[in-house]
Amino acid sequence: MNDCSTTDRLRSLFRDVILPLADAYSATRASFSWSPADAALVVADTRISIGALEHIYLVGAGKAGVPMARAVVDTLQEDEKLWDKFAGGTVNVYREQAETTLPRVTFFAADHPNPNQASMDGARAALALLSSTTAHDLVIAVISGGGSSLLTLPQDGICLDDFRTASRVLVTGGPAIQDINTVRKHLSLVKGGRLRMAAPDALFVTLILSDVIGDDLSSIASGPTVPDSTTCHDAISVLERYGLWGRMPESCRLHLLKGDPGEEDRANLWRTHLAPRTHNVVVASNAVVLASLSRLLSGPQHSALATQVYLESTPVTGPVDYAVESHFNRAKALAGTPGSLLLWGGEPVVSVPPDAHGLGGRMLHYALMAAERIVGRDWTVLASGTDGIDGTSPSAGAVVTGDTINLARKYGLDSEVYLAEFNSYGFFRDLEACSGTRFLITTGPTGTNVNDIMLWSL
Repeated sequence: MNDCSTTDRLRSLFRDVILPLADAYSATRASFSWSPADAALVVADTRISIGALEHIYLVGAGKAGVPMARAVVDTLQEDEKLWDKFAGGTVNVYREQAETTLPRVTFFAADHPNPNQASMDGARAALALLSSTTAHDLVIAVISGGGSSLLTLPQDGICLDDFRTASRVLVTGGPAIQDINTVRKHLSLVKGGRLRMAAPDALFVTLILSDVIGDDLSSIASGPTVPDSTTCHDAISVLERYGLWGRMPESCRLHLLKGDPGEEDRANLWRTHLAPRTHNVVVASNAVVLASLSRLLSGPQHSALATQVYLESTPVTGPVDYAVESHFNRAKALAGTPGSLLLWGGEPVVSVPPDAHGLGGRMLHYALMAAERIVGRDWTVLASGTDGIDGTSPSAGAVVTGDTINLARKYGLDSEVYLAEFNSYGFFRDLEACSGTRFLITTGPTGTNVNDIMLWSL
């Protein structure tokens, strides 16, 4: 069953089915709407009457920033009086996404996985905008994956280069995203609830597209609009636990060692003042997309691709090699049922040594390891990130079969060498050039980010 047609179907499935299910605009519009009957904005189950509002502001960051911001603007434009209250916004987005034009909204061309100057400029612009708010104003924040890098303002004494170095150490050093963002929050002036604290008296609504398993709001984009329960001591413990303390820039280590005497005051501010005027809504997540995908694939229209769909409910976390081995064993147990399709979602981690300079990311690494594991089997595996960018590569992921490694050997390409160099993207790029066969999934930035999707077709 897993011939070229299956490979093509999986590739089309990702583009034509999975990505639309993760559509950030539709998800945001479903959670943020205008009710003309009672002149109120409806945010999930909360109604906000606009009668007493003087101004509405928009801030945010993330790879889904453009479609989420457009959804907010389109909602506000449904009523003339509502639109008149919109005083403008600023959103940090990924590179060329900032070329988008939207009325009264400024986009900053920030970068990911490492921040750039625009990441800081946009953060300062957001803080300046929020500093003018009062108790009669509403702030709408749109937050999505990638925001930790896209919205960056280092603590005093930490320069951008040092923050970038710290970010690279964390992202490649093996910590889970919650641990990575525990450290980031304490090196930043906008993360860990500080963006929300810049408008302490305003009513604050955050619309969140989750790229964190379990939807831990304090970890998504490092939680710029939600309270932070961690401390500088916790951040130091993370770095020591993963053996990364010595690799951090001195300015970052000194800041963490100094500690933060304002931690208790911020916690009290959240409890007594901010929490009652703060609403956070998850508009979409990996689990929602997978559940919808499973229902679709179980229908008759996809019978050519799958006769039986297995949705694996446990999120994929931990080292990528463990994930591949676990998924291989699960697939092997079902191999007697041809036409089975296994679905996983999550975010495994890849620990990259400091001297490795290859191109790739966790999904391309996963795909190459899976290709080695299924050699000779009539199976196809898709592994891809929903944001369209995998690590340092320009691709989202790849589709591999039981013939991929043998094809590579035919052209003298050693997958083990590429894996050792953490150059999974280089492997697929070179194999495509030699063989003329497509493996990479290259979509460009998708405008959404709900973690990674892994499919095994048996």
